[in-house]
Amino acid sequence: MAMKTVMADQTSTVQRVELADAHCHLDLFEGNDIAMEALGYGVNIIVTNGVDTMSNIKTLSISDGRHVFPALGIDPQHAVSMMDDEVEFNLNMIRSNSDRIVAIGEVGLDYVISESPAQLTRQHKIFEKMIDIALELGKPLSIHSRSAIGDVLDILEEKGVKSAHLHFFEGDEEHAARINELGYMVSVPPQKSAKRSRALKIIDLSSIMAESDSPAAGSSPKSVEESIRIIADIKGMGYDEAAALTTANTKRFFKIGGTIGIRKI
Repeated sequence: MAMKTVMADQTSTVQRVELADAHCHLDLFEGNDIAMEALGYGVNIIVTNGVDTMSNIKTLSISDGRHVFPALGIDPQHAVSMMDDEVEFNLNMIRSNSDRIVAIGEVGLDYVISESPAQLTRQHKIFEKMIDIALELGKPLSIHSRSAIGDVLDILEEKGVKSAHLHFFEGDEEHAARINELGYMVSVPPQKSAKRSRALKIIDLSSIMAESDSPAAGSSPKSVEESIRIIADIKGMGYDEAAALTTANTKRFFKIGGTIGIRKI
């Protein structure tokens, strides 16, 4: 059952800049309380990512297409153990819900968790399947990359991917320059990193989004507030300007309609 519209009657007159969370996992929370709290706080756009079969099913069920938007995928951790028939089940789920999903994600490569060459090969095989269905359906990719960003960018470029988002961006200045050239997006988690800060100085403002990656990094989608503070500090801009920019970028990348500004809550 799709999540009911959670912003029914708001009586508070507090004004806040509307925020967007480009990457989280609402399926890992119990109930809708976290989403409702975040929406009440002003996080008007939440992109929630599936990572395996049950996660994808739940991600669809809790997305309302108004504030909470689903991305479906198979992440590297689950790719290494998922059998081919289950992979096909997920591909069919993605195809049959292509009108609802805003991205193929979370997908990618994670070299930290690979315990054997066979697992690494499996990760690459599933990642390429996820890229192929994204190209087939004309959907952007939301990508997990850990100790693998060079290979990830090589594969995306070789396959002609035009719309991709490196979540929890791990790259350095060289990778940042390449991302600018390829026209990809990055998202910034609510955790400071000197390496990421140096790279973000290079990345175009139009290519930056804020994410909570909750519950893994942030406590909830509200944690994008800290991500936005980090971005504002790195780019030498005000918080409200950074919030408006990252929200607009998120809506553009995921093709979520409407105009985001200030609203009363």
